[in-house]
Amino acid sequence: MVPIIEYRGKGNVFGTNLVTPIVRKREGQSYQNFKNKAEFIDFVDSVRPSRRVTGYVTVKCSCGKTYEFSSKDEIPDSNLICDCGRHVLIYDS
Repeated sequence: MVPIIEYRGKGNVFGTNLVTPIVRKREGQSYQNFKNKAEFIDFVDSVRPSRRVTGYVTVKCSCGKTYEFSSKDEIPDSNLICDCGRHVLIYDS
């Protein structure tokens, strides 16, 4: 099974939660954006999926759009914003 990251917050996709990225890391009691692509890749690698996976990671937006990355090279180097306007992946570098 490919690791899947999915937005499960309380906000409405058409409301103010568009600026809160789907992909974030937990640090203590709060959530932070990843610093860069390398830090995000380290996070996904730490999940340790089955060796039978057919991709690297899948990110699902609350609007229903799915972003599938079959390898580390396909992870975007810069911010990723969904067609609906939701921030999917934001780097704080």
